[in-house]
Amino acid sequence: MSEPTLTSGGDQMEAGLPQGVGRFGWRWSATVGLLCLLVAWGIFSYAQQRLHGDIVTGMRTIGAGGASWGLYISFYVIFVGFAFGGIVITTLAHLFHLRRLYPITRLADLVAVVSVICAAICIMADLGQPIHGLINLPLYAQTASPFFGSFTLIIGADFMASAVYEFLEGRADAAVCATRTKRFAWYYRFWASGWKNTPAERRRRRRVDFWLSLVMLTLLVVAYSTLGFIFGIQGGRPGWFSALAAPRFVVLAAVSGTGLVIVVAAAARHFMHLRQQITERTFRWLGNALWIGTLIYLYLLAVEELTARYAADAAQTEVARAVTSGAYAPLFWVVVATLVLPAGLLFIQFLRNRCSITLTVIAGLLVNVAAILKRFLIVVPSQTHGQLLDYPTGTYSPSWVEYGTIIGITAVGALIFLICVKLYPLVPLAESRISEAAPTDSWSPGRRRLRRLLFSATLLTGLATCVIAFALSARYGTEPYLDPLLPGAPVLFIVGVVISLLSGAVYELIPDKPRTPSSAPD
Repeated sequence: MSEPTLTSGGDQMEAGLPQGVGRFGWRWSATVGLLCLLVAWGIFSYAQQRLHGDIVTGMRTIGAGGASWGLYISFYVIFVGFAFGGIVITTLAHLFHLRRLYPITRLADLVAVVSVICAAICIMADLGQPIHGLINLPLYAQTASPFFGSFTLIIGADFMASAVYEFLEGRADAAVCATRTKRFAWYYRFWASGWKNTPAERRRRRRVDFWLSLVMLTLLVVAYSTLGFIFGIQGGRPGWFSALAAPRFVVLAAVSGTGLVIVVAAAARHFMHLRQQITERTFRWLGNALWIGTLIYLYLLAVEELTARYAADAAQTEVARAVTSGAYAPLFWVVVATLVLPAGLLFIQFLRNRCSITLTVIAGLLVNVAAILKRFLIVVPSQTHGQLLDYPTGTYSPSWVEYGTIIGITAVGALIFLICVKLYPLVPLAESRISEAAPTDSWSPGRRRLRRLLFSATLLTGLATCVIAFALSARYGTEPYLDPLLPGAPVLFIVGVVISLLSGAVYELIPDKPRTPSSAPD
């Protein structure tokens, strides 16, 4: 049963828009209202931290019985993992033409965009002086630090890559929506940017999809590996220092992101009545990918713990014992159980050549329980146990302020997602893929050369900006480990990456100019 539409005389939104776009039923409104209350609670919680200081949180000084990184950093890693999984699904679908994933590519990319926003807010919540962080990090980020890659590639480049993809991929559907509404036709016409659904346009769309997906996947693997290096290259921090840190981060990110996309896709399928669009075949593929990724991570987890328990130094062994048989053991074994159980269930489902959407959703929820707890176990125990110096063993328990802030941040992400599903179709429309054009396209050689020239100029400008900004940030030819030669060079690096990504939009958006009624395609 569809949701009722809120109307107001002649000012109402046309009912012809697909997938409930522009129609706000009572369930949607009630959910948004609840999320707004949670956001308000999060703001109130964080306000206590700003008013009274970190003393109202569970964070304390390392070596003095506490941990300076806690729930905020744990959830920063979690949200970035969600973004990784969403983009991986989107890029793999276009790189390898996985048609069963096409219905959820836009959904997965939206999950990625929202997750990056939440990750950035988590970083701001963790900083004692967030305004100073917002000013100094863009001005003085140093390439020798993994935080440079975390700031420029994750918060900057991956967010923009996902946003560019979302805009270009939605042009065809925007053109369809523009014909079904009068009130917001201008909005959809702007988004469509002259889309005519010609064969030449669709060919350019496929080319841009392929190359943008390849660039996005490469950027994301590098960026998330860099996030692993933040922990893995700290030789003075037992439990973090590990050659497996980067691959462990990447694999668990793919697992948790896939699990979240499964849950969101199932919710969209049920509440938005998309059973014909998001079929069982989609969940079958996601379920198989999930159990394979989970088994790979279990292998890495076993290698990590066995090495730390039997072949590491005393400090590393102390951290491993605290995790597997000490203060953090209950959390660790819950992680193991919530990874083994879904992997086993999905593998049995694979052997029986069947697919239960309910079982797949449960598996997606369980792996994310494991991911949240494991991120906590990565961040905290190395700060409270296994000190190289003669410091006492510490403890860390998040306070209600931290829980409230994280709940508020999560509610912000959910709120953005729910608003977006009312602005454009969450699943690509079938009719936007049907050509109404002539069998051949009219094209102008001059327009074709102009497109290639502007594309090349945009791409080369972006790459040159990246190289120059990176060199300025790294102080090549001068003293290392100092401030960038040009303050703001890290932002200039992000600008270069964004310009490079926009070259795909330049290539796709320049329209064809007719020359003759019938001519060769572009």
